[in-house]
Amino acid sequence: MKILVLVKQTFDTEARITLDEKGQICDKDVNRITNPYDEFALEEAVRIKEKNGAEVVAITLGTEEGEKVLRNALAMGADRAIHITSNLDGLADSRKIAHYLSQVIKGEEADFDLILAGWVAVDNNAALVPGFISEFLQVPLANVVTKLQLQDEMVECEREGDGVSEIISLKLPALVTVQKGINEPRYPTMKNIMAAKKKPIKIINIKELQETEPYTLVKKFYLPVSKGAGKIVVDEGGNSVGELMAFFTEKRFI
Repeated sequence: MKILVLVKQTFDTEARITLDEKGQICDKDVNRITNPYDEFALEEAVRIKEKNGAEVVAITLGTEEGEKVLRNALAMGADRAIHITSNLDGLADSRKIAHYLSQVIKGEEADFDLILAGWVAVDNNAALVPGFISEFLQVPLANVVTKLQLQDEMVECEREGDGVSEIISLKLPALVTVQKGINEPRYPTMKNIMAAKKKPIKIINIKELQETEPYTLVKKFYLPVSKGAGKIVVDEGGNSVGELMAFFTEKRFI
């Protein structure tokens, strides 16, 4: 069995986001980490490997810093990795990213059985790339899964709804995105971190792949407008309700 895991490099969730003079997101001195939801996917892949036997391949698309994310994946238990290198210019479009990832999967890893990924990336919260990949590769997709089990040529997936659980079965090969709660990702040991340095990472320059046009373009970034001070109405003489109504009317809240 071969399991592919999609991992993304994202800003540290505690990073302070700023914009440069051109209105672009400034990534100077910002620490990049593995997208937390992708770590759940990695952990699940390694657990399947430990239980049933499998080859686990981590794949990322991004800058040179992506090697850090892949080394973390290898330290968690992936066997090897593929790094599609890009400066990320013009790659805000989820379909375009999925196009490049799908090309590599078709060419390098065409005999995969299962693709795992986090259901969303914490930077843009788009949650679109897995869906596009499912369409490009023509494989079934299950999203936001909290439990999965392999059964012969099928993968049984459980996901939570409003007070209910839904169980669906997909025929392999398939793509599954996972949600928090499916497992608790392990911390790599020093031994595994050192061993990860010797595991292979294949580098593929994005310029070697077939180009495609984006479907969406980011026109502008801006930081949220800071909220002004709240208005305090003191109840003096029983006129507070009238003051509140006048304030709501003036601000067009009602």
